[in-house]
Amino acid sequence: MKIYVYKMVADNGGAPCVWRGLMSLALCKPVIRRRAGKGDMIFGFGGKEYGERLIYVAWVTEDKLTAGAYYGDRTYSERPDCIYRDVGGTPERKPDAKYHYLSDESHRDVGSNFERAHVLLSRDFRYFGNKATDDYKRSFPAVKALIEGLGRGHRVNHSPEVHEQLLNLANQLRLNYPQMRIGEPNDGDCAKTCNR
Repeated sequence: MKIYVYKMVADNGGAPCVWRGLMSLALCKPVIRRRAGKGDMIFGFGGKEYGERLIYVAWVTEDKLTAGAYYGDRTYSERPDCIYRDVGGTPERKPDAKYHYLSDESHRDVGSNFERAHVLLSRDFRYFGNKATDDYKRSFPAVKALIEGLGRGHRVNHSPEVHEQLLNLANQLRLNYPQMRIGEPNDGDCAKTCNR
């Protein structure tokens, strides 16, 4: 199992998207979406704006969707982050898309022919959103040091100590929070993107 860790600069419900018991990562974070797969774990910590609080942790529980499968499958068409549609093999933002409506992020999100349209799905996650805290810093000093030193991008290769503490943190959250969605998104601005 690989553990991906990154800092979020936007938490508006678009990436990740929690809807009807399923968490999806379909927008932003193209490298994580391309590399991570079923069985991996993803931690989204807040950036400075969010006080480095733990926004979510998710275990990728489904096979990764690629090549635009998410955008062409009616199963997902109503999801808030399913903002593109396939028009002759190229992505087009839906007219009523909730996210990325002020700028064209399609190249970053899905590519010109859906070649970057990797989507990660989880039915085992803990999303804290506006209920997030930085309590982990008191019990997991190696994770605290990692997050405080983390800039742009993500980390996946961790020292054994950090890896073990991330696993322990995730397991503790699973035990302490039987519900998967604890809070609501921090931002009401749906135009906000993760790469700004």
